Amino acid sequence: MSISKRSFSLYFLVLVFNFTLFSQGRIEGKLEKWNKVTLSFNYKEFSENDEDNPFLNYRLNVTFKNGDEEITIPGFFAADGNAAETSAKKGVVWQVRFMPNKTGKWTYKVSFKKGNEIAINDDEKAGESVGFDNEIGSFVIKESQSSTEGRLVYKNERYLYYSESNKPFLKGGTDSPENFLAFYEFDETPASHKYLPHSKDWNQGDPTWQNGKGKNIIGALNYLASKGMNSVYFLTMNVQGDGDDVWPWTTKNEQTRFDTSKLDQWEIVFDHMDNLGLMLHIVTQETENELLLDIGELKTQRKLYYRELIARFAHHLAITWNLGEENGPVHWSPKGQNDADRKAMAKYIKTHDPYHNFVTLHTHSMPIEQDLYLEPLLGFEFLDGPSMQTNSPDSIHNITKKWIKESQLTRKNWVVSQDEIGPAEIGAKPDADDPEHNDIRHKVLWGNLMAGGAGVEWYFGYKFAHNDLNCEDWRSRDIVWNQTKHALDFFNKYLPFNKMHSADDLTDNPDDYVFAKNDEIYAIYLLEVKETKINLFGSTKRYVVKWYNPRTRGELVNGSVKKISGGSEKSIGFPPNKDKDWVALIKSTKKEKESTQEKEQKIISLNAIQDFDLLEKDGLSYYKDFPNNVLAINASEENNRNKFATAIAKFKGVTGVYNFTFVTTAENDGESEYVIKINGTTLDTIKNARVSESFKSIRHQVNAVFLHVNDIIEITSKAVTNGLILEGNETAWSRGRWNSITFTPKDYSLLKILADTKPFEEKDGMLEIEAENYHYKSNNSTKRNWVVRSLDDKISGVNYSKSANKNSYIQALPDTRVTHDDTLILGENFFPVSGTGGVISYKIKINNPGKYYIWVNALSTGTEDNGVHVGFNENWQESGARIQWCDGKNEWTWSSAQRMPDNHCGIEKTIYLNFDKSGEYVLSFSMREDGFKMDRFILTKNSIFIPN
Repeated sequence: MSISKRSFSLYFLVLVFNFTLFSQGRIEGKLEKWNKVTLSFNYKEFSENDEDNPFLNYRLNVTFKNGDEEITIPGFFAADGNAAETSAKKGVVWQVRFMPNKTGKWTYKVSFKKGNEIAINDDEKAGESVGFDNEIGSFVIKESQSSTEGRLVYKNERYLYYSESNKPFLKGGTDSPENFLAFYEFDETPASHKYLPHSKDWNQGDPTWQNGKGKNIIGALNYLASKGMNSVYFLTMNVQGDGDDVWPWTTKNEQTRFDTSKLDQWEIVFDHMDNLGLMLHIVTQETENELLLDIGELKTQRKLYYRELIARFAHHLAITWNLGEENGPVHWSPKGQNDADRKAMAKYIKTHDPYHNFVTLHTHSMPIEQDLYLEPLLGFEFLDGPSMQTNSPDSIHNITKKWIKESQLTRKNWVVSQDEIGPAEIGAKPDADDPEHNDIRHKVLWGNLMAGGAGVEWYFGYKFAHNDLNCEDWRSRDIVWNQTKHALDFFNKYLPFNKMHSADDLTDNPDDYVFAKNDEIYAIYLLEVKETKINLFGSTKRYVVKWYNPRTRGELVNGSVKKISGGSEKSIGFPPNKDKDWVALIKSTKKEKESTQEKEQKIISLNAIQDFDLLEKDGLSYYKDFPNNVLAINASEENNRNKFATAIAKFKGVTGVYNFTFVTTAENDGESEYVIKINGTTLDTIKNARVSESFKSIRHQVNAVFLHVNDIIEITSKAVTNGLILEGNETAWSRGRWNSITFTPKDYSLLKILADTKPFEEKDGMLEIEAENYHYKSNNSTKRNWVVRSLDDKISGVNYSKSANKNSYIQALPDTRVTHDDTLILGENFFPVSGTGGVISYKIKINNPGKYYIWVNALSTGTEDNGVHVGFNENWQESGARIQWCDGKNEWTWSSAQRMPDNHCGIEKTIYLNFDKSGEYVLSFSMREDGFKMDRFILTKNSIFIPN
């Protein structure tokens, strides 16, 4: 078969045309780690306004792989591929922007589909394969030649971190103008801003577009970065809002077609922000327009808007996705999105952004409105924190602490930044109107940072020049940037701030801010210089005291006191002068070796007599009431009445969320009051109930408390009288007695631990279990544990397994208190409070709920191995405490008697547990005395049952 030259030429041209029409990806960009790589593909020509909408009816996704790393990036219609320069509205180019986080060979595979609204369809199989679909390719990424700390990432902590250096990030930047992108040299954009004063800040070699456009906005960013700032807040859509001058679409009334040239010009500016180290704080809507897209719901318009933003901009190294300014309805803006809308937005962005950038929500300014919309979002996995707007600067410090604390308790830690300050007409004034900025420096900047906040962006009030909508010159707040930089420098240079926490009440100064890592380092911000003492209880270290001037920065300087030692309250002295505010840095002279091993939270029980130190204040101190195993106040001394005595201890457990049980002794002559403090801050105030007995052990439960290692725990109580019990010529007084405090990890649950364990099953109101057939045991952070004894064990001491049922039993060992003359050590060989000693547990199933009497078969050889406690599901009811054996020494004997103050041997059938409903439980025994031996036990509903 032959072919003419003319036919061959036509055939060759068709091949070339098809190759151009559906070409393989062109790779552009510096092929280095943390540098943008752009893949461009050609398809048939589209216009932004074609009836067949290229933004909605086509979906480009590219999957990149490198070893075990895989990431799918959405793409977008790019007109002619150079629209920033040409202002093209049509073209054949589609693009994907990718930021590689790993060196080596990356392969890619393209998915390019056509279908009705397929851009927002997550079904990979949906649509018709077109053009360059299934195309594959590869490229090699080398190590970056420029220094970079990687991407800012959320790690479920209070701060964002750089992925490469793992350094925590503190924000300092601008919230104004919010319509930053309403720049006159962006295509199809109202000329709200020209930034002429910043034309001098553009540098040779900086980017521009279309023969020199963009110099002013690039210069403005250069200036801000030169001041050490690292974040810029801006709206990408404010249609119907305050400015009504920013939108990503071809027109402000068209919500499904995007202006490719304008968005490419934005990208030039955003690339420069990357180079300057400026975070893109992208605010996607404001309160006036939160119902503009899909009436606030997550449907076609909103999904497409988010997809386009993600596809074009998510690759940048520092991104905040803000769901919306002042989100939610209020009295002055009564129509808005609801909680379901907010959650849907957050989830969509978080799950569709391939880089999982930080997601936040801007609040209203009043605390009642913040509570209304933030509380339902606590713990929500797709929201990483609030972008706070606060009307009153006075409340910023406490509001920041509040949301950090509330989020910690959910285990979804929020990054809390202060992004807009009020009142709205004031904000951060120009330097000309407020050259010192004392108020906002104190209450906003240091108020947020010293609370554990993630930083500040400055809003400019509408009554002043260069305000939130018309700011043309960021130099109008030159001193604000300086003072912000001074604060960031202090934190970054001198503090391990990601390991510190707010602890304002560690000092006696009610007006200061305290930021601490107990026993190691403390920062104290003094609003005004005054005598200040810090509580260094429990520390044996020496500390160096230095001072920092937050107004002028400079190096650390000495004050009137250069060194202090731990152990008690110590004065920190004074800075070189008493003018305005100063920051004290108190640092241990002993360098601590940082532990890299993550520790597991455990139950921590502190006994009042054994684990607390007694403080004397105003001549009053507790005494140790050994017979009752409590601390008490000598109320026979009139000077000790109606005063608080104090005991103090250090928390040595692992940092985390705990529930705690506080055990007091209620008395019939008065209802004592107790105050529990952590680092000087009152956690709870407790009052004993009125009781008829002379002594009654009461358990007070407090749930969800976040504790740090070395936190100072302070417990106070006072002696009171209720005037009911006569004693001599007056009435008797209660003595503020208390026994212990136990901290249990919040998520601790033996039912969860034993979820896959088959339970022992109660039938017809009866259940008998061999003690050695336990499902779980723990020494409960003590020096005692339960041990199985059998015929062939090698454990020293007398073995009673021959006489035990099935020739085995369990024993609390080691046994050091055999006789009454042996030393009694609370928390070591004697555990008077249920649940504080070693625990042994059994999963059971109750079919017939109700009251069950507990019988235990034990062997006692004396008076010091004849007691144990029983409870279930970590709940130690009083009715299960102190099972006692008096009779049947040296032989296996059944008992269900409870030891009482007036009857040490107790009465049979007084030990019982109430199971409210049928289901699975974990029954547990906890040690009371070491050496105790248990063979088996019975649960029975039969009140007249007595074991053989």
